[in-house]
Amino acid sequence: MSEPHAYDWGPWRGQWIWGEESGVVPPGPESMLGAPDPDVYDRRVLLRRAFELTDVPDRAPFRITSDSRHVLYVNGTEVARGPVRHGPRMLHYDTGDAAPLLRPGRNTVAVLARHYGHAVPWWEPSPWTHQLGGGSVVAELMLGPDRRIVTDSSWTYHAGDAWTPCRPHSQLVTQTPELLDGRLLDPHWTVAGEANGEGTGNGDGGWRPVRVLSTRAVVGPKDGTRPDSEPFGALLPRPIPPLSETVREAVSVRAAPLFGTVPDDPRQALAGAVSDATPDTAVPVPADARHGLDAGPVFLMADFGGIVTGHLRIEVEAAPGTEIHGSLVELPTVAALDAANTFGYTTRGRDDVFETGDTVGGRYALFVVRGIGRVRFGPARVRERLRPRPEGPYFDCDDPELNEIHRVGLRTVDLTAQDAYLDCPTREQRAWTGDSVVHQSVDLVANPDWSLARWNPGLAAQPRPDGMLRMVAAGDLARDPVPTIPDWALHWVRSVHQLYRYTGDRELVAGLLSTAEPVLRWFVPFRRPDGLLHGVTGWVLIDWSPVQVAGASAALNALWARALADFAEMADWLGDAGRAGWARDLHRGVSDGFEAFWDERRGAYRDNLVDGRLGASVSEHTHAAAVCAGLVPPERKALVRDLLLDREAMFTRSPMRYRGSDTGGPTATAPVTDRDGPDWDTERLVVGAQPFFRYVVHDALALLGAADEIERLCRDWTALLSTGGSAFRECWDGGSYCHGWSATPSRDLLVYTLGVTPAEPGYGRVRVAPRLGTLSSARGEVPTPHGPVRVAATPDRVRVTSPVPVEVLHPDGSLTHHPSGSSAVALAGPAPRKD
Repeated sequence: MSEPHAYDWGPWRGQWIWGEESGVVPPGPESMLGAPDPDVYDRRVLLRRAFELTDVPDRAPFRITSDSRHVLYVNGTEVARGPVRHGPRMLHYDTGDAAPLLRPGRNTVAVLARHYGHAVPWWEPSPWTHQLGGGSVVAELMLGPDRRIVTDSSWTYHAGDAWTPCRPHSQLVTQTPELLDGRLLDPHWTVAGEANGEGTGNGDGGWRPVRVLSTRAVVGPKDGTRPDSEPFGALLPRPIPPLSETVREAVSVRAAPLFGTVPDDPRQALAGAVSDATPDTAVPVPADARHGLDAGPVFLMADFGGIVTGHLRIEVEAAPGTEIHGSLVELPTVAALDAANTFGYTTRGRDDVFETGDTVGGRYALFVVRGIGRVRFGPARVRERLRPRPEGPYFDCDDPELNEIHRVGLRTVDLTAQDAYLDCPTREQRAWTGDSVVHQSVDLVANPDWSLARWNPGLAAQPRPDGMLRMVAAGDLARDPVPTIPDWALHWVRSVHQLYRYTGDRELVAGLLSTAEPVLRWFVPFRRPDGLLHGVTGWVLIDWSPVQVAGASAALNALWARALADFAEMADWLGDAGRAGWARDLHRGVSDGFEAFWDERRGAYRDNLVDGRLGASVSEHTHAAAVCAGLVPPERKALVRDLLLDREAMFTRSPMRYRGSDTGGPTATAPVTDRDGPDWDTERLVVGAQPFFRYVVHDALALLGAADEIERLCRDWTALLSTGGSAFRECWDGGSYCHGWSATPSRDLLVYTLGVTPAEPGYGRVRVAPRLGTLSSARGEVPTPHGPVRVAATPDRVRVTSPVPVEVLHPDGSLTHHPSGSSAVALAGPAPRKD
């Protein structure tokens, strides 16, 4: 639905409502604020309100939010789904315009509301306050200056007893299975007066008045039933636009008969099916084929031809009581099922349309069907809902392979950008605090809509009491006692620095620096007199490659130093010389102490110090991070550049492949946090970066004057094209089949090969420094707050069309300045490298 622009709602008139059953118990002697009810979880409630209209208004703005999830319908059509991912003490409301769906006469607004009751990857419980914290909805619909439809005691509800409450599969895999009995759910319940209620119990009969919830607390305001209230504070408008929607349809279907008993649990049923009916034994069938069930269950596999994500939807013709178990997975394997969400649907025998309530992702939709008679599936579809990426920006060069790498990288970020930047849409759907620095950097150069790029760092800015950020934002792993990944918070500081460079938004950056400072201070107690961090607690990850981190980690120290330098630069820009000086003092200490990692005999930095003794391993990570942090003295830069460019010496190894979730699934294998000690030739080999850390490597090479090599390095992603082609994998040799942190080339082909970057914060000027490497031509468009910048380059000439003044950095290091508008500039030849 269209979005109302800056509608002035004023105070909330809608009241918090829910059904009779709540996920919290009232206050008592043991708890003044009430407590969660452990027996009430994964509950759904159907809410409805009918009203009459004589005339349809030109505009009918609405707003709605809930704890935990809602789908809003107007006259049977979905108009909003939310809320967006949020912390436990914040909540955002969705808005829109319902006027196009209203009609003279009887109208209905309806809400399917859900309360998880337990943390999932995209939601964590809020503190309970009397009657709130166990499921609630508030909504308003404006029909004119003097008329609103608001949630209050005039609404009715029906318990969502068509769904069987489910718990997470495990502590690591917390997606919740969905079990729906269509016989208990009238397909027309969203339109009052049109449901027949035959055998469903939730047509026009069986509806009862809702319960209005009180927000009373032990201390504070008196009783109230409206926002703003504890535990959510002031409700805020949705910070990102509504998600775009594209319908993806399966390109082929295969089928196979099954023999033996099918378990009732969907995951077990599907695991048994993929073990017995592999893609080799399942035969191709028409998408709308009819399958007989009298001889036994049937296995169906719909292939979407690439990774898709959203709400899986099926239309079914079958006898009442036919049972369908399903899932959307990366591969038709037991290991893939162990990390995926599953569902079970029982048909009502008419109007059977099932759509997953939660977002799912994968390439293959798997179904096990059992019952009697015959069953026919309509085409399997996924209603893909992603953050918007409007047309405009592009990259094109004379190498089709690089063009394809750029395209697939954009698709990878699209698939992992929903209400936050996600690690992957297929397995976890968690908003990892550090991963998102790559997604954001791609969006800033390839997406005119920067709303998610601006919002995501703020979403992650929910520190623990000690100032350190959680390893994920607003999800199951964002709570105690789960430890954190300290280096992920340092990548988050870099994402704030990117906002400073690209947006130039002083208010936004200043607000985030108030979180960045405690993050940086969290590391200070681990600092010893040598200026270095030693024995930092938590999960020091760095990358999936086996970078050695015991004792004093060179890579971690360098990342901290880079974050300190970023902080100092931003503090200076904001006029805060005191904090800038504090950060630079710490940076100088790291710079002095970092010399201890240098091994003159090896001509390289070693990865760690343990009890004053150098470790053996050498990594790409340490050298790249040290360059980006300004820790490498001038006389060593040529050595470091040569090390980073010696790709023959690089090796990578991913625990995801040989002991992680690729083998037995996340709950059945050894922890991927285990890190191999050096069993390689440390005097010759260098631990290479997995796709994620390559963004730091490429940044370092550009700083070392080797930006012309980056187009060659982006060709490494050709190996990832061969593992599916629709999205980039998590690691060179394993991991999820769609991981946003692997999309660095989609940034770098624009930033380094075409060479478009802000010359000052907010693109007051733009710098153009094309470094084509082996290419003979490249062109593209990059968004800025002032409009697009278009560049077309050959090795000896560049043409720029820009809304702001331009500075061209020539290959020989000289700088020329040009006005806004169109300019054609001859490029001076490259200067010889100084070794």
